[in-house]
Amino acid sequence: MKMKMKKMLVILLCVAMIFTLAACQTQESKAEYKVGNYTASATGKNGPIKIETMFAKDKIESIKIIEHKETEGYADGALESIPSKIVSEQTLAIDTVSGATFTSNAILEAVEDCIVQAGGDVAALKVEKKESVTTKVEEVDYDVVVVGAGAAGTSAALAASEKSDKVLLLEKTANPMGAGTLAGGMFAAESSLQKKAGKTVSKEWLYEEYMKSSSGYMNSVLVRKIIDESSETVNWLIKNGMELNLIDAGVGLSYENVGRPATLHGYNEGGTVAITKLIKKFEDNKGTTMFATPATELIKDDSGKITGVVATKEDGSKLKINAKAVVIATGGFGGNIEMLKEQIGNKYTQGQVASSTGDGIKMAWSAGADEYGSQATHYFAQTFTPEEFGALIESAGEGFYSLTDFTLYPHLRVNTLGQRFSDETTATKFGIHGAQVHMQPNQTEYIILDTSILKKIAKEGYASVEEHYSAFKNNQNFYMEFNEPVDTDKLIEKEQAPTDYIPLLKSAEGTGVVFSGNDLEELAKKMGVNANTFTANVEQYNKAIESGKDNLFFSDTKRLVPLEKGPYYAVKFVARNLSTLGGVGINEKIEAIDGDGVAIPGLYVAGADAGGMYGLSYVDVEGGTLGFAYTSGRLAGENAASYINK
Repeated sequence: MKMKMKKMLVILLCVAMIFTLAACQTQESKAEYKVGNYTASATGKNGPIKIETMFAKDKIESIKIIEHKETEGYADGALESIPSKIVSEQTLAIDTVSGATFTSNAILEAVEDCIVQAGGDVAALKVEKKESVTTKVEEVDYDVVVVGAGAAGTSAALAASEKSDKVLLLEKTANPMGAGTLAGGMFAAESSLQKKAGKTVSKEWLYEEYMKSSSGYMNSVLVRKIIDESSETVNWLIKNGMELNLIDAGVGLSYENVGRPATLHGYNEGGTVAITKLIKKFEDNKGTTMFATPATELIKDDSGKITGVVATKEDGSKLKINAKAVVIATGGFGGNIEMLKEQIGNKYTQGQVASSTGDGIKMAWSAGADEYGSQATHYFAQTFTPEEFGALIESAGEGFYSLTDFTLYPHLRVNTLGQRFSDETTATKFGIHGAQVHMQPNQTEYIILDTSILKKIAKEGYASVEEHYSAFKNNQNFYMEFNEPVDTDKLIEKEQAPTDYIPLLKSAEGTGVVFSGNDLEELAKKMGVNANTFTANVEQYNKAIESGKDNLFFSDTKRLVPLEKGPYYAVKFVARNLSTLGGVGINEKIEAIDGDGVAIPGLYVAGADAGGMYGLSYVDVEGGTLGFAYTSGRLAGENAASYINK
């Protein structure tokens, strides 16, 4: 009987082991794919991203980006790290790269498509792997910590590194980021480039421009300091390897600025290259850079003095950084929808830099800094909503962005009520017109075109409507904006080239952006505006052209483009927010201040996080924002280093 019981126990034990092994094999079962290469594409920020994925029988072997139109610098981190992480970790449960969300999601979507083609289990690959949580906190010591590796932060770090070899530059994204990588150039007065060209810009003129723009709602002492230091910043940047060209006013498509003083010192190699060079120079000065390491809070002692920051490393562990001074330069909060609603209200547009989410501003406020200038926003020209971008790419292809050509000329503009709302001849005063669009219902304008003008452009080019670049014939100007060349010779050629926009307009109908009608009433109906209001406003506009007198907005009627012959077209645009322009009160030393104007010891705030340079909108001076970023950053770095050496 005992023998039988032993045998039974052995059998049961063996059965249990068999089930256990089977369960283990199920839990650890490997993926299975059809061996081969598969391609797919998905829509990123600027258009389709095409990838090729190679599969072995049990794993993803490699992922290659074959084609893309993403912005250089901004998308690089996602284009490199997302495929690498998918392959190394064999999972789709990958966090998107900060500042490149659209690019990241497009890559993940395209890889998912390839996995389906290869017969893989997408759902299983999306299950997040459980990782061990560490409570370990690494502690390090530096003299100066700079939070944010854009124009302001990088210049602050470099300036501080000239006086200390213990400077740390933190950036939450995987590569240099910020509006400075996309911008075209910076302003300055009395710079070496201006003096050499015989085009010196007066400091008094610049100050008056800031005063007019802000109507006094600015920190006058700060503005004077930035203007006074702007020429030294240009010289310092050139000394540190940045290539800048002095650019005549109006080159950057802003026709209304032609003939004004030449304030713009344009990037010769593009913003991404320029900032990358500064980081290299900083590291040559023994500075330390940490990417993918966001700062989360400031450290201060009992007296209120700032003594460091806490950051999160790429692996999720905490980093406590003891420092004698901290510079915040995180680029504003244009990418933070909730913060935009709180500070600006429901009438907002998300900024161009999605990674700028107000991290530094909120940290400074928590440390007692005064709120200053948080409603100032860099509305500049027009754009489309993210949903409209996708619809336009799908229906009209990559050439859809040529629709923005219409924004550069004095065509009739109306809002969603069908009302004319501005002097159309000032549309290329981008800061002003951008603010005007922002003030309309739903931040929307429609540009109205007729067939007669479109046929004229198709036959004679846009120069037949208005020639914007005649001042630059035999006077070539060149710089890089959005890391793309701006060349007056090419602009002249483009403006004079016969261009038929009608096929593009027709292909974009049905996207919610382009509408057409055989007559004005039909067009109004498709646009969803009041037909009576719309036709009355068109009539007022045409009569102003005929009579030579615009009683509504006092425009130069010789430049207005009449509406004479159907079919008529309307192209919808929304306000374009480049970035927010303030948040934290600072003084002329770039020190953060409290509500009484007293400096918070050890805390400096530069660039778009700092308030005081503006009223509610951008100043109509070319290179204003980037000029403030570089100069305030340089001063913050110098002053922080001097503060710790006292």
